[in-house]
Amino acid sequence: MIDKLTELIQELKRRRVINTMFLYVVAAWVILQVIDIIFPIVGDEKKYFFVFVFIFVLGFPVAILVSWFYQVTPKGFVRVKPFVERRHLNNIAPSSDRRQSPSTRNNKGLLVQSGWSVFAETGPVEGLEYPINDTVVMGRAVECEVTLLRSYISRGQAKLALVGDSLMIEDLGSSNGTYVNGLKIVGEKSLHDGDEISFKDVTFRVREDRAQFKDEAMMNQTMVVGNSKQD
Repeated sequence: MIDKLTELIQELKRRRVINTMFLYVVAAWVILQVIDIIFPIVGDEKKYFFVFVFIFVLGFPVAILVSWFYQVTPKGFVRVKPFVERRHLNNIAPSSDRRQSPSTRNNKGLLVQSGWSVFAETGPVEGLEYPINDTVVMGRAVECEVTLLRSYISRGQAKLALVGDSLMIEDLGSSNGTYVNGLKIVGEKSLHDGDEISFKDVTFRVREDRAQFKDEAMMNQTMVVGNSKQD
C-alpha cells in the first residue's frame, strides 16, 4: 500500500500535477482578492464573489485532470507520455535475479558471477544483482548502466569503478547524496564486501566473490610448477 502511494506521488510529480495544484490555488486566491476589492467599488452585490468561488472550486478537478494528461510548453499543450513508454533502458544485464531463483549457479553447477557485484535489497530493481566489471554509473537517467527510476535520485547519482582489485564509489554531485553504511560520502570511497550503499530508501549490498581470484591464483601456481618441471 505504501509503495503504491509512493509511486502515485512520484507520478504526480513527474506529470507536474502537484505544481499545477499549487499554482491554481495561488492564482485563484489572488483573483478572489482582486474581486473582493473591486466589487464594493462598482457597487455589485457580495453574492457575485461567491459565484467566482464556486467556479474556482469546480475548475480545480478539471485543472488536475488536464495537467495529468497535458503539459503547457512554449509550443502549446503537449500530451504527457505514459511512464512505460519512456523506459527504454540501457542497463547492464544482472548476473542473477533473486526474484526468480535464490541460486547464483547455472544448471551445470558453475558460478554465474565472480569478482565484485552489487545486490539490490530495496528499490525499483529489488532482487537483482549487477556485476561490476569496469565502470558502472547509477542514476535516474536511462543512459545509466543501472537506472533507478525514482524522482529523488539524480540523473547521475553515483559511479562504481574498479581500481586494481579494489572497488571504489564516487558521488556524482547528486542532490540528496550517496551513503555508505549510513554515512554520506565525499569524493571517492573504497568499498568492502558487505558494505551498504543507499540513496534514501534504495539500498544495495556490496559483494565480493573471491572464487575468481582463488582460481586465478591456482592457475598461476599450476603454470609455475609446470614450467619448473619442463626446465
